[in-house]
Amino acid sequence: MMQRRNFLKTSALSVGSLYTGLPALAHPADVPKDIKIKSVKGFVFQDGYDRGVYVRIEATDGTVGWGESSANGIRAVQAIINDLLAPQVVGQSPFDTEMLWEQMFWKNVDLGSGGVLTYAIAGVDCALWDLKGKLLGVPVHNLIGGKFRDRVPAYAGFRLRGGAVPVPEAIKQAVKLAEKGFKRLKIRAQIREYNINPKDDFCLKYYTAIRKELPDSVDLFLDPNEGYTGYRAIEIGKTLEGMGMKFYESPCPNENLEDLATVVDALTIPVMAGEKCYTRWMVESLIKIGKPDIINTDFIKSGGITEGLKICHVAGLYHKQIVPHNTKPMQGSAATMQILAAIPNCGPMVEYIEADLYKTICSVFDEGIQFQDGDMLLPKGNGLGLVINEKRAKALFGY
Repeated sequence: MMQRRNFLKTSALSVGSLYTGLPALAHPADVPKDIKIKSVKGFVFQDGYDRGVYVRIEATDGTVGWGESSANGIRAVQAIINDLLAPQVVGQSPFDTEMLWEQMFWKNVDLGSGGVLTYAIAGVDCALWDLKGKLLGVPVHNLIGGKFRDRVPAYAGFRLRGGAVPVPEAIKQAVKLAEKGFKRLKIRAQIREYNINPKDDFCLKYYTAIRKELPDSVDLFLDPNEGYTGYRAIEIGKTLEGMGMKFYESPCPNENLEDLATVVDALTIPVMAGEKCYTRWMVESLIKIGKPDIINTDFIKSGGITEGLKICHVAGLYHKQIVPHNTKPMQGSAATMQILAAIPNCGPMVEYIEADLYKTICSVFDEGIQFQDGDMLLPKGNGLGLVINEKRAKALFGY
């Protein structure tokens, strides 16, 4: 018996020694215990379409992490970050991301369990993961499960502004994106719930005109931005399915998941939904009632990396793939790619917004997101992987 115990003890020590040189497997003794969060600050910038909400977290040793929130209602998101979330996070350990997320959410949930609150939490949470990865000297995907992939095919969307964009201009947008190397394009019709089932529906007109001008190698699909009830979504969807459309995004309002289910049942192409589902609970209800084929949650709307992983795991329970809604070209895209690298149920593509539309925001990065041969690449640096120039960021945000 004693010989067996000595053998097991010796073997365990030998095996353990094999892993001491691996930076991705941080030993508890390697996690700094004396580092705390010194400051949390939300910043906003807006100049027309070029806008953003960024969160800067500085640790007591001077290390800085950056995150991004969705840029809808930027002043409201900024106020929640600075007035409500920052006091709850300052003085805490940056490694306690799970506890801090629960605290930020449940202490403020009376504001609503989704939307502006989860937007704000996402920015703080992503900054915490960026900081944590930098402190440990590893990229975030190494901290959340490792790496399945280091690139994902990207698709680009272009706006119709509810039909206000002239057809020739829409064609020009689409052709330009195809020439840049995108193999899939999305028409963002922007009908929306307040103009549901428009009397003069323009989607077929645009789709037909744009499809004629694109190479056969480029897929084109439609996002009505939740602008149809079930019967109309089925009418449009079946017509476009007959024209070769391979995906259909957000056809019905998130408030009417029963209608969404009728669309899914009526079509043979994958239906995506979930952009406005901000928590794991909302996503589970979406799957059970609306039955979409693909979940297109937006990680900087739905609570950041901590909650984003839970959403991916809930989707995985039902064998649903994740194709993230992603309309921020740098730090938001970096957080999205860190998650997609580490999950088994990454879908066939990811949304990527062109940096050309965000020139001022993108100018603060020394190293940004890379787009190559139609794919968005996983950043290679520690944390979220990008490098923000503090001098230029300070000049832009004024901190």
